[in-house]
Amino acid sequence: MFDRAMAAVVATAAAAAAVVMVVFALGFALYALIEPNIGPAAAAAMVALAAALVVALFALVAALRRRKHEREAAIAQAQLMNDLPLGLGDIARERPLMALAVTAVGGLLAARHPTLVRDIIHIVARFGRS
Repeated sequence: MFDRAMAAVVATAAAAAAVVMVVFALGFALYALIEPNIGPAAAAAMVALAAALVVALFALVAALRRRKHEREAAIAQAQLMNDLPLGLGDIARERPLMALAVTAVGGLLAARHPTLVRDIIHIVARFGRS
């Protein structure tokens, strides 16, 4: 198990090093391509601008993916609340004090008998999947 984890770390480090080398080489290639036309200072600025644009694009894509994941999670949670057995979601919405009391009793039960509560959760989870 440790060997597999270490191999994954080494493979990840090698891939990251390869990506760094590619980015570095692309920066030099871009610099060499535009330097004769606009001069060394402007070429360096253009390489920096290109790097900043790539980073901004990556951040934008990551933010859009995160928002999509958050939306999907919210939809799944709303679906779960609507699909609760015996209308428990409706009971919690219509009678919040009863839901609070049940939660408090569940907390006291969990504090006094944690293994019992763990076993009940496993049983409910097992039957809830089918």
